[in-house]
Amino acid sequence: MDAPFVEVPPSEGTPIATVASMPQASSSASRRRKYRGGFTSSICDIFRDPNRRTDCCAVACCGVLSSDRSRYLLTGQRPPPLWVRVLAYLGIPALFIVAMNYFTVDATVEKMDGSGEKETVKIASPGVIWSFIVYVILLIGYGYVKNKNTRGEILVKLYTERAEERGEDVDPQQLRLYLRRNDCDNIRAHCCCAFCYQHDEDFYDEAVGMIRRDGVEEDEQPERDFCTCLWDCLSRTFWCCGCWCQCCGICAVAQEEREVNRLTGNEEQKIDYLTFQPHSEYYASIHNLTEHRIRSPWKHLQSISILSSKLLKNVAAVLVILIIYALLDIDSNFTWENMIVLLLTLGQAFFIEYLVHWNWNLFDLSFDSVIKYFACGFFLTTPSAVVAELVISTVATAIAFIVGILVMLSDSQLANDFESDPKLAMKEFMVKYPALLILFEFVNAFAVAALVEEIVKYFGYRMVVTPDLLPGRPAPSSRNLSNGEAEAVDGSNAKSVKSTGAGITVAMVSVALGFACCENLMYVFVYSPPSIDVEISTLVARSLFPVHPLCAAIQSIGVCRRDLEGDKQFGLGRIIFPAILLHGSFDFVLMVAAYFSQADKIKEGADDDAIATPENEQDATADDILEQLPAMILGFVFVLIGYTYYVVQSRAQTQRLIAMDIAHVREQNSSLV
Repeated sequence: MDAPFVEVPPSEGTPIATVASMPQASSSASRRRKYRGGFTSSICDIFRDPNRRTDCCAVACCGVLSSDRSRYLLTGQRPPPLWVRVLAYLGIPALFIVAMNYFTVDATVEKMDGSGEKETVKIASPGVIWSFIVYVILLIGYGYVKNKNTRGEILVKLYTERAEERGEDVDPQQLRLYLRRNDCDNIRAHCCCAFCYQHDEDFYDEAVGMIRRDGVEEDEQPERDFCTCLWDCLSRTFWCCGCWCQCCGICAVAQEEREVNRLTGNEEQKIDYLTFQPHSEYYASIHNLTEHRIRSPWKHLQSISILSSKLLKNVAAVLVILIIYALLDIDSNFTWENMIVLLLTLGQAFFIEYLVHWNWNLFDLSFDSVIKYFACGFFLTTPSAVVAELVISTVATAIAFIVGILVMLSDSQLANDFESDPKLAMKEFMVKYPALLILFEFVNAFAVAALVEEIVKYFGYRMVVTPDLLPGRPAPSSRNLSNGEAEAVDGSNAKSVKSTGAGITVAMVSVALGFACCENLMYVFVYSPPSIDVEISTLVARSLFPVHPLCAAIQSIGVCRRDLEGDKQFGLGRIIFPAILLHGSFDFVLMVAAYFSQADKIKEGADDDAIATPENEQDATADDILEQLPAMILGFVFVLIGYTYYVVQSRAQTQRLIAMDIAHVREQNSSLV
């Protein structure tokens, strides 16, 4: 049996850059193109190469995980423990928010009803507010200094590498001059909103002594797909007077991770995030479970990595704390009933995960990988989607507001009503101009929701690197082929192409389940009124339509077509388009149904603004469910169509992958003969 990995991890605290072999000096190395600061890739290159994983990691959490790993690979410095970060970034800000509610002062303001009368309200103490602002500034400054120092370390490595390529000794004085010359760019690279970093699309190539555009020859251009074209379109708006505009140093973090991976020989990224555990330390046991078809849950739990173990322990600790908090009945808005709803929300995602992975595809993807993909969907892709949707919806709302103003200017009666009663005028606008409202819902459904969420789920899959799906595995054997369609060969027990395809599907569905689980929690406990009946009805309604995992499974067909079947025409656009079509259509139907329901209430005068009580909230919830029933049935039809499409395409692809395995086995047999 082939050994899965043979690399030896460095000792604790040892920079990987000192133990990995540095690139040897060669003619190609001496002619390596240099960008500003000596980097071998441009700061503008984020999302320019669709095959690169590091760019996805630089966006998630503003690149915190990416910069931590780059710093560890370069210097051996580990980030603070997880509990320290939770305390610093969540605990202390939560204490400040609590303090703002307790330490208040009286302030006299004018009433919002337009009567001109004054009223006394309580506002947070200015001292607490300013303390919180100072604390946030200190956190930002701390992260900025760390990133700036990391970039300085990279510049030192780049200068040393260039000196070695030229056969020269490193002159400390020249090194200091080199760092001082790049100090300004180093400072601007990690500003929260850097509008003054000069972009290096045009740069001076030291090897040939001329200006080159886009950093590469025409015949060396990387593959382009929907992602790169979309990013090129957006990035043109970030060019201002020859400068590259970025947010929170994301572009710089991506550039630094690309450079560190090259300098340390970690292009294949064979270590985990957060814990920096090499895959070789735990993959042997996972490989053994797959080879011997061991189904024991305890054995699979024992074989997981340190990262997966910490994720499970922290989630379990949070659940225990929440259970105790609910049982103590401290907060009337979160009782043991709400805790049961929370557990049911998690259980719905875990049950689907159990069916997809443990019941059907246990040996196609390890339990360790499933934990990582699910956690990525829950903790990383959801915040990224929320931020992106907020930005896009803000732009869409601003455009809709301008259109609404133009419509009101052309409708004198509506303009007069708006001056006398703005709320009534908005209701009249909804009834009088349905086409504009439906167009707005279309943009929300397809651009804000479907496009953003399907892209971040795809990137969530791309940013997780697990040994199960790394390229360069041993060749498949007949033991892995189904239905006895291949003869026995040399007895090697490697994963087949068909099994790898199933593993990709499980991985993408796991990311989607993590994303859907977090989204369901927000809909149940944040967006819904604080009523147990409303929470349960919301959970049931969202559980009936597993759109996110279905769209991820549809995406996996395109990913397998590109990565396993070698069809390079399947770029990001063709991969996510069917999923966007299904997701957007499902959301659009529900949004339009909600609009017509509200418009009918306005026409009937039933949209009163009376203060809601628990009784009429429950009645309204039941009525809303009945009104939404036709839309839910139509949504179910869309889900059924999507599922049928996936089954047909998946079966056809499975046959193609089996044919590839059979061809490989026969080729292996002929070579043995």
